[in-house]
Amino acid sequence: MTRDDRLKVDQWGPEFEADQAIRFIANEGGELRNPDKPFALVVSMNPPHTPYTQRPERYRKPYDAMPDEKLFSRPDIPPAGTENGDYYRKNIRDYYAMISGVDEQFGRILDALDEHNLKQDTIVVFTSDHGDCIGIHEEQHKNNHFEESMRVPFLVRWPGKIPPSHDKLLLSTVDIYPTLLDLAGLGDQIPPEVDGRSRAKSFLGQAEGRPTGQLYLRIPYEAPNLGRRGVRTERYTLMVENLENGQARVELYDRRHDPYQLDDLSEKRPALVAELLAQYVEPYLEASGDPWSPPAS
Repeated sequence: MTRDDRLKVDQWGPEFEADQAIRFIANEGGELRNPDKPFALVVSMNPPHTPYTQRPERYRKPYDAMPDEKLFSRPDIPPAGTENGDYYRKNIRDYYAMISGVDEQFGRILDALDEHNLKQDTIVVFTSDHGDCIGIHEEQHKNNHFEESMRVPFLVRWPGKIPPSHDKLLLSTVDIYPTLLDLAGLGDQIPPEVDGRSRAKSFLGQAEGRPTGQLYLRIPYEAPNLGRRGVRTERYTLMVENLENGQARVELYDRRHDPYQLDDLSEKRPALVAELLAQYVEPYLEASGDPWSPPAS
């Protein structure tokens, strides 16, 4: 069987995938890997993802009893009776149910590492490629610059090496690969053409220069000169979209004072838009050869 073959199973996806991961970790009889060599294991669970109703009922029950006012209190949720407001209200309990299910299955994998005495020697990462707005900001899915879509979990466990902590490090997706190689003792083998930078020192509690921004890119494959570029700093989120008609759409949010991104400041603070473009986006454009150009001020 190859990676492109479709495998249908009569089991919830994350549960099946956790079962296979546990088999690989247990490695009975040395059947699945060489027990004397290091291993890398990637488990890609699809949920939480549409259709949200495709989850075991046991994960939904705790949320059935949760009052509406606790689930619908965010100020950025569209009102009931609107398309996206109703979409959120219809799906949010199932969305949370899927998250609970993934948490349980991921916990089973951690338990297997502990059971087979691999805990101390294994770097475990839990993350996601995107979030979902589920109707918030009138957006039902991903591919946007709002926190619900672009801010994802990044949890790392390496007992005795990475101290327990909570860090606001502005890690970017391209940094994950070199960081993991570096943590694994392979920092000298990171290919020079890799765009990201290792943040291993920050993970290990060592002093190093820290990034002050994360690039935001949405690049149409057929028209790379169009689409969106921007940045997310500790305080601001900037999105600039070049449109087919030659115009540009700009949005700027101060998340410190507006954490739900309800007040677009782009027209009020054009100098800050230009400053963020010059500091973060334009150096990336030059270094990468990106054909996208910021709009004329």
